[in-house]
Amino acid sequence: MEMLSKLNSDLRQVIQKATLADSTMCWTCSSCDSECPVEIATNRLRPQRIVRFANLGLINELIALPEIWYCLTCRRCNRVCPNLVKPETLIRYARAEAVRRGVVSLAAATAYYDLFRCFQRVRWHVASRCLHGNVAPPTDADWQRWLRTPIPDATAPVPFVNLFKGSKPFRTAAGAAGVADCFTCGECSSACPVSGERSAFDPRFIFRMVNLGLQDELLQSPSIWLCLECGRCTEACTQKVDGCLMIARLRELAVREGRVSDDFVLRLRQAQQPIFMQLVDEIDCLLSVPAAAGSRTRSPACLPAVECV
Repeated sequence: MEMLSKLNSDLRQVIQKATLADSTMCWTCSSCDSECPVEIATNRLRPQRIVRFANLGLINELIALPEIWYCLTCRRCNRVCPNLVKPETLIRYARAEAVRRGVVSLAAATAYYDLFRCFQRVRWHVASRCLHGNVAPPTDADWQRWLRTPIPDATAPVPFVNLFKGSKPFRTAAGAAGVADCFTCGECSSACPVSGERSAFDPRFIFRMVNLGLQDELLQSPSIWLCLECGRCTEACTQKVDGCLMIARLRELAVREGRVSDDFVLRLRQAQQPIFMQLVDEIDCLLSVPAAAGSRTRSPACLPAVECV
């Protein structure tokens, strides 16, 4: 009954007007929870609970939730909702309010985004190992090394005679996505939440390789498996290039042409679960959140780990 006294319909309207997330349309079906990759891996991020807090006007409780910082911003929760509620939009609003109101310091928020940027290096290495058949969870030493070290530049000069050699399915996919209209302005990379670490993932670089016909290099690259499928690159492109579709087609071609095994996608998802758990623990350490039951033992080095280069 004590919580009921805190409900505020006026604050609910404030949140709704600020976010246009349609949180009042939620009927708590949990579709968002079942789709969230972090919730699947850790059981510690429930988009439905975040929507419920917003719907009840519990703004102070909402911005104090550590789980608003666990979100990958992949927007799968938005896409799966039958009532078009946008939990990811609420999460971004809650983060901004948490910093604005001093619940999370600007320094901590900056360190968080640096950690998230460097986390893409870890995802790249996990994808690379899966491509080579290694699905063993990374050790703590692996985690620290990958987090701190940029992806090495493995590109080599491509002879001109090897350019523009993509297969018909490759060219068809590129045509469907309209990649030929790309003039590498970088809007896609600026909008992409993963491309903060360009050595691991850069949409503009991928689309440039598509236009150069570098099919073999792309289908063997771990980078195409880092896309969150959020669709921001497609939305941002003034040339109407469908970058999200292009990367999806590259993945399909990699499977169809035997560059990866038929069960690769499943194995990659399983391999990513331990690193999502580690990421959540690192965020808790960064935000000084008490360790959750079942979480990994934190090392004294968890805070310096975000000091990435």
